[in-house]
Amino acid sequence: MEIIASLHPNNSRPVRVGFAPNMIKTLSSKGVVDTLITAADEGFTPLGFASTFLEQDLGVPFAEIRSLADWSRSRNDQVTVIGIPSRRKDSQLRGLILAPCENSISYRRYAKPQYGKPFRDFYYNVTYEAIALAHAEWGAQKFAMSHLSLSNRFHEDIATCNAEALAHFCDENPNAGIESFVFTGCCIEKSHLNGIARLNAESKTGHHHPVNITKSVANGYTLVHIDWGGSG
Repeated sequence: MEIIASLHPNNSRPVRVGFAPNMIKTLSSKGVVDTLITAADEGFTPLGFASTFLEQDLGVPFAEIRSLADWSRSRNDQVTVIGIPSRRKDSQLRGLILAPCENSISYRRYAKPQYGKPFRDFYYNVTYEAIALAHAEWGAQKFAMSHLSLSNRFHEDIATCNAEALAHFCDENPNAGIESFVFTGCCIEKSHLNGIARLNAESKTGHHHPVNITKSVANGYTLVHIDWGGSG
């Protein structure tokens, strides 16, 4: 893992931000990552490429993961993050977060014009609530995140939103003990992460604005529906 930046949240220890493309299995086996946040988009995607590893490590049949991803992407018009906990006591990952993405129907109302510049509130709030869910449910402290964009459409603004959400979560939860956040998977280039290094120099990120969330549990999965009152 290559360290890209070190964020310095208020009243908590620095958080390392790293870059390690296509290395989720290796990062997990070395104890560098305990939670993966990935787009609910199965196929030739980071989720699809990691299917065998995720099934074996979490003890969750990939058919279940695929079904949740398909529902999230194609049939759920709410902005929802889904927490899938490990079913194995000795797993490397504590759990998997399926996040809505640019290919989700919940993103369509923000895609103006279609395939235009990333809608920052979407990526920021999805990332913040994904981190919050994983930490609250599993005590997660070491995150990996793959792209939430369409294939080959990752953007520096998305990475910066991811890092801002991370910094804000640590500001709001100084005892959470978050250690690291690694960008992994395909379609993310090192140059996409240039904006993250500027966050500390620019006195970073303001502060978090709480949003409306509705939390539910079904079949052992945790669903957090997010509403920040924006229409795009």
